[in-house]
Amino acid sequence: MIRNRWGATLWILCLVTYPAQIIAAAQWPRPYSWVSNTISDLGFTACATFDPGTRAERYVCSPAHLLANAGTVANGLLLAVGAVLLWSVWPRQRTGHAAMVLLALSGFLLVLVGVFPWDVDPLLHNLSALLQAPVQWAGMIVLVFALRGNPDGRGASVLTIACLVISIAGFVLFVDAVGGGPSAAIGLGLTERISFDILTLWSAAIGVLLLTSKTSSGSTA
Repeated sequence: MIRNRWGATLWILCLVTYPAQIIAAAQWPRPYSWVSNTISDLGFTACATFDPGTRAERYVCSPAHLLANAGTVANGLLLAVGAVLLWSVWPRQRTGHAAMVLLALSGFLLVLVGVFPWDVDPLLHNLSALLQAPVQWAGMIVLVFALRGNPDGRGASVLTIACLVISIAGFVLFVDAVGGGPSAAIGLGLTERISFDILTLWSAAIGVLLLTSKTSSGSTA
């Protein structure tokens, strides 16, 4: 079905957030560190030293913050709209519907992350970011069950489980790094990206699998 193929394509286009981040990072007057700086640092609207006196103290200045935040918003919208378009593509449709609701909600929360940069509204930004990952994890878990019993879905199930494990492990490391634990040696930004970037890569990979499988044509839906 054309609707399914469009949904899969939108999930692949979630990758647009990375060119936006790369371009924004290149505009920093001081080098942006992909290991030490957080993803949110790219969206800060002001140039200043943040979290002074802590292990996370850093100078942030992102002239292209509008581009970085737009990339995050686009990522969220593409994930949410793609989930709506993929509503009926899954072999176990009731379970698939539940998964798509969760993934659409996750996309909406990602939109809020981009609309409300940390230095503008830290409470709403942090709340949206911290909720987005667990909601997407829940959607991914439900999706694994929606794919059960379908040969075309085995690859997607294995990929989803692997990404879940990596993302959750990265989140644990990130929380530990924020608290100044041993994971801080890995880098605050790197641990965050292990957790959150894998979610975007997952949606794009699932989109590719859908486009190359019979499922997207509706033959197994």
